Amino acid sequence: MLISSRENPIIKEAAALVSDKKARKNSGLFVVEGARLCSEACKSGAEVLRLFVTEEAEKKYSEYLSDLVFAAKEVFQITSSVAEKISDTKTPQGVFAVCKMEEKPLDLEQNGVFVLLSNLQDPGNIGTILRTCEAMNAKGVFLCGCADCFSPKVLRGTMGCIFRLPIRVFSETAKALSLLKEAGVSTYASALSENALLLPDVKFSERACVLIGNEGNGLEHEVIESCEHVVMIPMPGKAESLNAASAAAIMIYSAAMQK
Repeated sequence: MLISSRENPIIKEAAALVSDKKARKNSGLFVVEGARLCSEACKSGAEVLRLFVTEEAEKKYSEYLSDLVFAAKEVFQITSSVAEKISDTKTPQGVFAVCKMEEKPLDLEQNGVFVLLSNLQDPGNIGTILRTCEAMNAKGVFLCGCADCFSPKVLRGTMGCIFRLPIRVFSETAKALSLLKEAGVSTYASALSENALLLPDVKFSERACVLIGNEGNGLEHEVIESCEHVVMIPMPGKAESLNAASAAAIMIYSAAMQK
């Protein structure tokens, strides 16, 4: 079926899922854009409810589309104009998948590294950190008061790992910390503090959770006080602090390499 009108109800719904966090939350749906990312969603088991593809994209990205077309419950061909209506990018590829949000099982009883992000607001940082988590075999990620992980920018930044990582979303960091403590997972706050242990001297426990705070303010004082350990990354250079994604990568890598 060809959709050529930008005012088509199905298209307007998809556009709303792209731009509006509330629409995503209320419906439990999100939109994936781009041939490769849509293919990653499909391969990782995401339920594809609708697939939108332009005629040009069908020819150009046929290698990615075969499994997608088979898996999608509905497939629509759209015009380039309609693709622009849905797209969050300047030059859309013309491939979009409406997927259902599903949580991957997160087992706090298994040994390994968990990661908690508290109040991060930069989609690029969140996407980059999630990629690091998958690369370092993190067992689960807690997003507390962070930007929406199903926003287009975060999805692109994850390069598909968001479809495979066990992720839990909380409005408040304290709730996630309580859950971790009940499960006996040791918590390690990354913070610039006089009482902090230097990262090279830290022996991470078998089940450890690394906490990373807001880009500008870091972790809240109450959160730091609630953690069992406070860790500081040594910086012999002149920079006073690290980007949140960089700090997370160093902390997660250090903890993972001890496993």
